[in-house]
Amino acid sequence: MINLSRRGFVASGAGLVLGFTLPGCGAGLPRIDDTINLGSALADGDLARLNAWIRVAPNGIVTLAMGASEMGQGVFTSLPMILAEELDADWDKVRAESAPTDKAYRHLNVDYPGTGQLTGGSLSVRGYWSILQEAGASARAMLVEAAAIKWGVAPESCSVENGVVSCDDRSADFGELAANAAVLPHISGTPKDPKDWKLLGTSPDRLDLPPKVDGTALFGIDVDMPDLLNATLRRCPHFGGSLVSFDDTKAREVAGVHDIFSLEGAVVVVADTYWHARKAMQRVTIEWDKGPWSELDDEAIGELQDEALADGKKVYAHGKVGETTFTQTYDVPYLVHAPIEPLNATAWVRDGKVDVWAPTQAQQFNKVSAAKVAGVSHDDVQIHCTFIGGGFGRKSFNDFIDWAVRISQHVGGPVKTTWSREECFALGYYRPRMRARMSAALDAEGYPTDWKIELAGQHVAEQVMPAFILGLGPALHPVIGGLDHHPYAVENHEVWYKRLELDIPVGWWRSVEGTYGGFFRECFLDELAAENGHDPIEYRRHLMRNNPRELACFELALKNAGPLVEGMTRGVATYESFGSIVAEVADITFSGDDYRVHQVSAAIDCGVCVHPDTVKTQLMGALTMGLSAMNQEAITIEEGAAVQSNFHQMPLLQMNKAPRVIADIVPSTEPPGGVGEPGLPPIAGAVCNALFLATGVRIRSLPVGDQLKS
Repeated sequence: MINLSRRGFVASGAGLVLGFTLPGCGAGLPRIDDTINLGSALADGDLARLNAWIRVAPNGIVTLAMGASEMGQGVFTSLPMILAEELDADWDKVRAESAPTDKAYRHLNVDYPGTGQLTGGSLSVRGYWSILQEAGASARAMLVEAAAIKWGVAPESCSVENGVVSCDDRSADFGELAANAAVLPHISGTPKDPKDWKLLGTSPDRLDLPPKVDGTALFGIDVDMPDLLNATLRRCPHFGGSLVSFDDTKAREVAGVHDIFSLEGAVVVVADTYWHARKAMQRVTIEWDKGPWSELDDEAIGELQDEALADGKKVYAHGKVGETTFTQTYDVPYLVHAPIEPLNATAWVRDGKVDVWAPTQAQQFNKVSAAKVAGVSHDDVQIHCTFIGGGFGRKSFNDFIDWAVRISQHVGGPVKTTWSREECFALGYYRPRMRARMSAALDAEGYPTDWKIELAGQHVAEQVMPAFILGLGPALHPVIGGLDHHPYAVENHEVWYKRLELDIPVGWWRSVEGTYGGFFRECFLDELAAENGHDPIEYRRHLMRNNPRELACFELALKNAGPLVEGMTRGVATYESFGSIVAEVADITFSGDDYRVHQVSAAIDCGVCVHPDTVKTQLMGALTMGLSAMNQEAITIEEGAAVQSNFHQMPLLQMNKAPRVIADIVPSTEPPGGVGEPGLPPIAGAVCNALFLATGVRIRSLPVGDQLKS
């Protein structure tokens, strides 16, 4: 067995593993996977285990297994906090580790029926919330029962605080009680009343920060083991194209190269290091067949979108929209995810078994796909999830895992496959290009009575769902969500949609439908306000009058923004997504041909807040990513291929142009909402609305790029 942890376990005596039995789980427990081990002090051994979530060592160290992937969003702290709160553990003795890929660690999907071990859709806290509450409460009840039996008292006479069970003048810490609690039958616990919370709602130091600061954190790209080879690959960059031939004569002259071969339409180089593999790949001469989409470009896609808008179907209706009098069209381009850590995975296929170490958001689905690729059963595949250096949805797909498995199987040993940045750009599952036609009828005072939204673009889930499902009910949510409901008082409201069928790979990009929905909706609303000379802030206040929760979030963002500085203009936008409401206020200046966003005041109502500092940083990060995307980012298409191949053709927002961000949280007792994605949707609308006030130019197509140049 390969042990990739950076800290060895200290095995000392008996211990306890406690947890919550999910419906459908058998009595058997998944093995422990210490790929990420943030200070666990207990090895697996022959321990009595009730389930997979909570392990208590004799020294009182409590180790909590995390089914979600940590990619900077803080789940290796927020999720342990939920368990630790209900367990009444001493936070200083709490540790976290990665959980194996197993049905025991699936969370509730919340937005859709079913469960899954998938980190995406801002689902981690929302999906694990009730599961971890009950797991912690059950563990606490069993430890109390063990203490009560030991002392010959009623469990009701015992209390728990900070990892210690007490009764009168007697006390015992969790480590002393672990072995006795382990042999007890399962006891259901009752989660705490929120008024009794001590840890939730505070911001203790994140458990994952020390190894990330000292460099010991294990990301996918850091995985190493004896006899490990490195590979990189190139596939046809033309959508639907194929490999014709390749000449590797010069490439084989590069030192460290082990082999060069074609595999299922790709050219693969295997070498001692990634650098050797990349240098060799650059010397391979490849001929591609551009395939049936070789004439496809941006202009052709635009024409197809116009045709689709004229042929859409009604997919949502509230009331019946009559004749509309005001219409505008908006566009967003394809976008690539471009996380700082490129796609990579290490696979070892041997003796009918498959082990994969990868920065993945979708262990459950990777396991199924890898088993199919290798021709083994699901039970013979183990997905070991490392830290992720940025995901944004791209690392929830199976392709980079599958290629690692194929290459390891071909080579016959452990291989780390790393994609070049150019390969990531060329064959990303892009955010779909989307066009919207927004139409409205206004009353005598200039407020909308009828609102029709028409969309044309590829379906974000077309890579993972059969075509016949894509137009049905919940399957439409990742396309129209946020446009089929909004906080504004409009009597009649319809959404129409026509799916484009192209061979361009698309998928979810941070905030999914919100990434374009916020821009479309909030810019159009500003245009409606301007039609009758309304102030856009007062216009929204009037239309949100029946939605106090959304209005409160809007008012908090405005309050924190403070008075508008002379020489600046202010744009506003709101959006609800992933169970949370976000309002943003952007203050900008415009000079010459360029603009500068100086300050963004952002407020979020995410329901119950687990770790406030994490919520605020996620809000900051999401809106900054959205600001970068709206400014210069786009994937354009020529000859059926992406034009952009690296950051020199798609510049990101520079640090010196990032705005000051004021992030705040609306106090709430509502169920937890998501926090990783909801901060992104409002920013493009807020900034573009401010740009109109500064320049008189309406931005209806992203990115802004050179549209403001005279």
